[in-house]
Amino acid sequence: MNDLSLDDFSLFMQVANAQSFSTVARDRNVAPSHVSRRIARIEAACGLRLAHRTTHSLSLTEEGEVFLEHARRILDEVGQLQDGIGGRSNSISGMVRISVSQLLSEYVVIPRLHKLADLHPGLSLELQVEDRLVDMADESIDIAIRAGAEPAQAAIARTLGTHGRALYASPAYLRKWGTPKSIDDLSEHRLISNAATRSHNRWEFHCDGAPVTLEVQGNVRVNSSASVISLALCGAGIARINDVVGNALVEEGRLRPVLGKLIRPGSSPVYAVILSTRHRAPKILAAMAFLQSCFSEFREPARKS
Repeated sequence: MNDLSLDDFSLFMQVANAQSFSTVARDRNVAPSHVSRRIARIEAACGLRLAHRTTHSLSLTEEGEVFLEHARRILDEVGQLQDGIGGRSNSISGMVRISVSQLLSEYVVIPRLHKLADLHPGLSLELQVEDRLVDMADESIDIAIRAGAEPAQAAIARTLGTHGRALYASPAYLRKWGTPKSIDDLSEHRLISNAATRSHNRWEFHCDGAPVTLEVQGNVRVNSSASVISLALCGAGIARINDVVGNALVEEGRLRPVLGKLIRPGSSPVYAVILSTRHRAPKILAAMAFLQSCFSEFREPARKS
């Protein structure tokens, strides 16, 4: 095994996670046969079969699971060594892998990436944009950003800010249908609901000092938070949207708040979760400072009617 390189261990981890040579080949921009030959060479170096292969599937053998465990440990140790040595340099460099939901990526992180490049030109980010909760260790994620409950596996979580939910509609919709002045007025309007998350359809208000809840069925229903926003932007109706995103779109003039004085937005934390083995690395600290600056603008969203 003396001839195995760090990239061999990294490749094996990729194959184990993807359970597919072709997926890894696309990620690495090489032919699937190249990945297959590399795995065969790793097996030859170990003198063991590490994976069962069929035409349509790939799974690890018992020996492969042992090899994967050690590969993770080796790469993690190397990463910690690089982070520790890198911290003694005058400049911050390296790759930080961040998992973030589509909405927070599109409306909060990506529009501000130029600020990070200005501060730390040697620092690179890889954004894993998806709404699922990732396994940070298995997928080599340094920071996971999520709204709501913090992932259970995380040893360290930092609160970036909070968000609530408010009502928004496009200027074009309000010109055509008018602006509601009361909760009762909503019965005369087109409403957009989220078929995937029913709690988002529980619209809560303050009315004459008392809480009021409206269970919304929606004239248009869609099973994606991103699509709820798209529908609101194109004038399909009034939608209840994460106010971090909603207020950003108000600032751009693309949406307007609706019944802002009556809405009860609630408050949910937005967490940045960090692997405990990496949280002191300079590149992680730099990325965290950047993320905190991104969300600081939304800690006190304006409420307008």
